[in-house]
Amino acid sequence: MNISNEEKLMYKVMKAIYDSGIPVSFKGSLVLKAFLLESGYTKDTRHTVDIDANWNGKTTPTMEQITESLQKALDKAKINLDVTYFRTIGLLDLN
Repeated sequence: MNISNEEKLMYKVMKAIYDSGIPVSFKGSLVLKAFLLESGYTKDTRHTVDIDANWNGKTTPTMEQITESLQKALDKAKINLDVTYFRTIGLLDLN
């Protein structure tokens, strides 16, 4: 299975976020691709261009707080990227 340089960078970003303790759970294509690789799957899958995750905290921070937390995680891991948001998270209130 081929992993692009862009995908390799996204895995590094995911690791930095995980190592920082930010309460998110990753989902989506990158998680599936990692699982398939670990399982020995060798056929190419579609290329992905984003990281999907869910926030797992008791309260949801503002987009500015999330952005700041992510930036700190990348800075600590010495990943030279700037974090910005372009879409506000969707919230589902079940109460």
